[in-house]
Amino acid sequence: MTKNPVHFLAPYPLFGTKQKPLSISYQQRSPFYWWWAYLRRNDNYLKCCERNGAGKLADLYKEFGDVREDDFKKWWSENNRGAYLFGEKRSALVPKELSDKSEWEEDWNSENVLVLALPLTMSKRELQSRIAKILKKRHTAKRGRTAKKLDKSTARFPLNRNYTIESLQKALDVYDCFTKLVELNGKAKLWEVGVELRLVRGAMPSPNDLKQDTAAKRNVMAATVKRYLKQAESIIANTSLGIFPS
Repeated sequence: MTKNPVHFLAPYPLFGTKQKPLSISYQQRSPFYWWWAYLRRNDNYLKCCERNGAGKLADLYKEFGDVREDDFKKWWSENNRGAYLFGEKRSALVPKELSDKSEWEEDWNSENVLVLALPLTMSKRELQSRIAKILKKRHTAKRGRTAKKLDKSTARFPLNRNYTIESLQKALDVYDCFTKLVELNGKAKLWEVGVELRLVRGAMPSPNDLKQDTAAKRNVMAATVKRYLKQAESIIANTSLGIFPS
């Protein structure tokens, strides 16, 4: 598996190789997979796709293209779309040796650059010790994260807020199940969706339930389904605006 040369602020999808493809779960670990999946539920965008990009969502279509085919890898890879939409610009700030004062960049300041003069007459051990003390004082980002200023996305379509993959998947499962039941029966009861998906373990029906127990469990299931359904509908609607999640 080759290293992805593009920088993302969130986990990017993994596909494996032609000889050793990875399961779809490796794609679903990325929020970008779920952006595509939610956009595929947006009726207005699907109509735009049917019209080959014509209509009020034409500008968005130029960026995201046709999402009707159920093949995320193809959509992501086509014309390097994933990197184009969600990739970050590489920072111009890289460690380098300055040989002349004219190399000092105009946009350097104490907020984003630390310039040190290191006397080569000192031992490496002493220099390393001095540098470590200075960095401890100036570089306050937690291990494994970049500084807060550098976390700001430069992607064409940045993720809008914090998310969990579990929540995105569960909300879409609820939406799909509810939609399927409506298509089959003309209507759907919220608690039935919860039972089919086993959404709340403690609210699953039991043969030993009393009448009041059944009612209480259905209320719990219905409230949970309603919350996820509202979340999914909001996210789907906002994909028309190039926003994800909502």
